[in-house]
Amino acid sequence: MDEDNNKFNRRNFIKTAGLASGVIALAGAAGAGLAAGSNKDSYTGWGRTAYGEDQFFNRKPFLVDTPTYDKVGETRRIAFIEDLFKRNGELSRLLFPRGDETPLWSFDEGVEKLPEPLKTYYLEHPDALGEFRKAIEKSQEQAGTWDKYKHKYLLADAWSTAHASPIGGQGAFPPQPHGNPEESDFRGVNEETLPLKSPAHGSSLIKQIAYSFGASLVGIAKVKEDWVYQGYMRGVGKIDFEVPEHWKYAVVIAVPHEWDSMYANPTYGTSYDAYSKLRFIAGKLEVFLKEIGYAARSHVPPTSYEIAMPPLAIDAGLGEQGRHGVLVTPELGANTRLAAVTTNMLLEPDKPIDIGIKEFCSKCKICAEECPSGAISFTDKPENVIRGYQRWNINQDKCFTIWNSVATSHARGCRVCLAVCPYSRKNNWIHKIVREVDPRDPTGLFSSAMLAMQKKFFTYPGGQEYLPAPDGNNKTFGEAPDWLMTEEWFNI
Repeated sequence: MDEDNNKFNRRNFIKTAGLASGVIALAGAAGAGLAAGSNKDSYTGWGRTAYGEDQFFNRKPFLVDTPTYDKVGETRRIAFIEDLFKRNGELSRLLFPRGDETPLWSFDEGVEKLPEPLKTYYLEHPDALGEFRKAIEKSQEQAGTWDKYKHKYLLADAWSTAHASPIGGQGAFPPQPHGNPEESDFRGVNEETLPLKSPAHGSSLIKQIAYSFGASLVGIAKVKEDWVYQGYMRGVGKIDFEVPEHWKYAVVIAVPHEWDSMYANPTYGTSYDAYSKLRFIAGKLEVFLKEIGYAARSHVPPTSYEIAMPPLAIDAGLGEQGRHGVLVTPELGANTRLAAVTTNMLLEPDKPIDIGIKEFCSKCKICAEECPSGAISFTDKPENVIRGYQRWNINQDKCFTIWNSVATSHARGCRVCLAVCPYSRKNNWIHKIVREVDPRDPTGLFSSAMLAMQKKFFTYPGGQEYLPAPDGNNKTFGEAPDWLMTEEWFNI
């Protein structure tokens, strides 16, 4: 009898245990389903960027009180004439006026006949004017040979032009400032402003709004006078000005270029895809800030801005400046394009980070080796002092010449240094490991090993190979995506 009872109890135990296991498994499945259903990543078509998930690198262990750029002397603000595009724009307007107007200057007249501040600049930088003349000649040469390439690069050119249209077209968004900042930045501002709970609340809110508009990375910085250009103000013209008092903080936003076309630089890449996104993100953020009662002005390269972006982004904790002069971030590497919105909203600034970019760049030098123009310095340490700050030398004028020399420079130019940078890699398991281990390795051995692998496993065409014949062979760093290869879709 006892044996029968024991068997019965064992059977009941097994049944009960099996039932309990089933309930636990069902509960686990239900819990996983609930978690998946509650996670917006599981929503069809929902992008991770909307909630800032692209900015996943934990910066807290690397927060520093002092930014990683080196101040080595007396600093000053940036004169607008020192910016390559602003300087070349001034020259172009003299050489190629609109309509039937007579040119106001020619190369044959020499530097002495240039108006200020161009005259002083080129007297101090005599090689720069020669590079600009060479760039114009190369541009005209490439325009003359465009028929040779226009079918092969039809889709790449159309794609770039489509992205460029909001920048160069009529009715671009947001409208350009009109009048001085004290007027234009406040135009349309809601007179009713609710009291913020705290600056931290303000920063958190604005970051979430910027993410919802499509920003991949967002940081907050106080506006430093040294980063504000001098001598030209949108909406006013050529004028020396004090930094507007209401430019207290800058919301710095970043997005990458489309990855596959970026790797296929120079002939299949474009700058405009990222800048067009930034224009609309920054424009929406400008409108949003004004709607909630704060002055705002968007600053978007390549033409519509008054603040130098890389050092501002360093202050905002997004990354560090590399050998190539481009901001390098943990998430996007050098594939990082920047814009900012200045505002008087009370915000909590982010701290800068130090993840060892300078140390890595000192031994990498891939961007310098691959640069078709030879514009990037090879020195082990930053050797140039510019306006009181030390950095590696970049010959902007040589760089611009190559922009006008690549076979498909029809509005696009060259971004080889972004593509070949070892930090500019899509996220996979090995790059996730490298991203986390390298900044925590005080010996530098890990980065040296990874760099050796990088140079062994990746193919680099090298320097002039990126140029068209006879100087090169129209090489690209990576293969172009099929959706930009005209021959895949059309008979040519």
